[in-house]
Amino acid sequence: MPALQPDNHDLTQLSALLAVASHAPAPSKPKKPRPIPANDNRAPDILAWPTLERLAHRGDEARVYALRHWRNLLYPGSGYIAPEPTDDDTDEAHVEVRPSEAELLRAVGWSVTGSERWEHTGKLVNTYARADLPTEVKRHRNGTVDIELGDLVFRDGALIEWSRTKRGTALRPVERARGVKGREQPGRTEAAIRSYLRAPATTPSPFTAVSLRRPFSGERAIFDMHEALPGVEEARAVLREHGVDGSVAFADLPVAATQCQDALVPGPQWGGVKKPKPLGEISQAAGRECELARRIETGDYVDHLRRILGDHAKVLDLAISDATAQEIGIAMGKGRSYAEKVGPWLIDAAIDALIAADETARWVVDEKKKKIAA
Repeated sequence: MPALQPDNHDLTQLSALLAVASHAPAPSKPKKPRPIPANDNRAPDILAWPTLERLAHRGDEARVYALRHWRNLLYPGSGYIAPEPTDDDTDEAHVEVRPSEAELLRAVGWSVTGSERWEHTGKLVNTYARADLPTEVKRHRNGTVDIELGDLVFRDGALIEWSRTKRGTALRPVERARGVKGREQPGRTEAAIRSYLRAPATTPSPFTAVSLRRPFSGERAIFDMHEALPGVEEARAVLREHGVDGSVAFADLPVAATQCQDALVPGPQWGGVKKPKPLGEISQAAGRECELARRIETGDYVDHLRRILGDHAKVLDLAISDATAQEIGIAMGKGRSYAEKVGPWLIDAAIDALIAADETARWVVDEKKKKIAA
């Protein structure tokens, strides 16, 4: 008997199937949010000194100089002071590092072409001609990688060899304290000390000293340092005849005379007045003063400038920080929409007030005299 075929026309379970198909799916398990690192490197770029950047970009050298002067007054020693140019004859480092800069460049094939002086340090350094060398990479079985560039050999990024001696010994980088140059001074031997103690005294005792005796003379010991000009003695004699020698009062003079007011006679006969030594020469001879002394000396002067400047001093304090022009305007009580426009004007006005109050904040340009053709 053949098997019964299923009846495809049975619609009794159609509603149940439609209900299951139309039912909303079960909500899936929510995924955990990915953690965001604190230093995601998406922070906006902020200028370290926006006011100085704006003034320098505008080419306003006078206000740039005054703003830096205010910063140096508040924070002495914060500016970079370039050293005096030297040929490095006496300047020596206390630590010896091998290889040196010249040895590293020589190892990669660079050759010396001359010398020049660096502007920011004033040191005299060599100039080199660049050489392009191929790079060789060697991989070892233990996983280390050696990279050879000329005579330099790097293993896993660290320098392990920079040259070789004539006998083939590898020279490795070292860092050590620099030794004292020259031969050590030999000390005195015991025989030399004993012979010195046995030697007789070269000078007698100071108690046996006799003063130098010289015969006394009737001549003057101190001569007259001022020699009278021709005719002075005759003029003095005439004054003494008229009683003008100090013994008779001016009102009792036998001859009528007029007393003039005290005054200095102009002329080169006085030799001029000695000017005091410039303060720069004194400080240069005494050496550079410490930062604490500079802070104490400038503290009273800064307080004096703050009393003169008033609210301009607050603007200058914000102008030497990382605050923008808009932030400075908001800090001075301006609206947020108006602060961005008025901020630069407040900064310029504050710097102009500083230039007017402090003469050392003024930008002085030495203009060369132009030659005029005849």
